[in-house]
Amino acid sequence: IDVYVTGSNSKFLSSDIITEFKGRGDEIYVMPLSFSEFATVYSGSKEEIFNEYMLHGGMPLSLTYKTDDKKETYLKNLFQMTYLTDIVERHKIKDVQKIDDLIRVLASSIGSLINSNKIANTYKTLVDKSISVNTIEEYLKYLEEAYIIKKVERYDVKGRKNIGATKKYYFVDPGLRNAKLDFLQSDFGHVMENIIYNELIYRGYSVNVGVVTVNERNSNNSTSKVQLE
Repeated sequence: IDVYVTGSNSKFLSSDIITEFKGRGDEIYVMPLSFSEFATVYSGSKEEIFNEYMLHGGMPLSLTYKTDDKKETYLKNLFQMTYLTDIVERHKIKDVQKIDDLIRVLASSIGSLINSNKIANTYKTLVDKSISVNTIEEYLKYLEEAYIIKKVERYDVKGRKNIGATKKYYFVDPGLRNAKLDFLQSDFGHVMENIIYNELIYRGYSVNVGVVTVNERNSNNSTSKVQLE
């Protein structure tokens, strides 16, 4: 027989399952709907379908709701009552507001190269509170383990190696990202980049942020080395 074990709460995160069944099973990671899957069940022009996908994402149950208000309430509750609650219970986090604010900072920073120090500075600016670098790194790990965000390292295209401390974080679903920003920040280019990243993962690729150093001619006819993404 084949036994399939599913779970999405704090007692059954993927890392626990893999530990318990080490060497005796496989993990099947189920992601939200890709755009092509979403397009088969949502009516409208290609532009209308894509705009809807960018805003509310591909969590399957959201397709059963007919109004924006109901979809957005569902996504906000899903994030708060399932994802965030599981993390808080699992890791016994006392200051829930601190990790909730951090998620908002990350949601505002998709598509940007960041590190823990930069996140701390952004947190201070947006939330007007301080958070330690160690706490940020712990919380980022928790969010990755819960499959809310994905970390993408920088990669030297010519040197063929990972470089630097800065990296990017993407959300597993644009709807979940938008839910943490109350659906007020569209950021078309950044959300598009997040969707493209997810699409590459759907297709089985591993993804890095490519960095290449080139010589750029200045106005005084001299040259300088510049890093391009």
